[in-house]
Amino acid sequence: MAGVNIRWWYWLPFRRMSCIGAVESADEIPEKLPKSAAVIVASHGYLKWLAFDCPCRGGHRILLNLDHARSPSWTAIQKKDGYLSVSPSVNYYDGNRRCHYFVREGKIIWSGDTFQ
Repeated sequence: MAGVNIRWWYWLPFRRMSCIGAVESADEIPEKLPKSAAVIVASHGYLKWLAFDCPCRGGHRILLNLDHARSPSWTAIQKKDGYLSVSPSVNYYDGNRRCHYFVREGKIIWSGDTFQ
């Protein structure tokens, strides 16, 4: 797998979340990603991570474990329409900010217990 080729249309502001490519290591994830773009980290056919910038726009990157041999782990599915669904919910907390949301068919659905 080579680097991620980020097409111009991924930068459009109204896009729903989708996976735009794959890399072999977390070091290869582009520093700047479009707001609704995710990148898969995988090697030798094994999914490792799903990386994207948090939709709260707080500047933190989310790395979700996709390896079900380790806990906790998530499942990421991209349907034929290109939109991403992630299960279970994403629950980021750093002591000051909590971002809790679901990703369903590319849409971000915020949980009521989110505070920023």
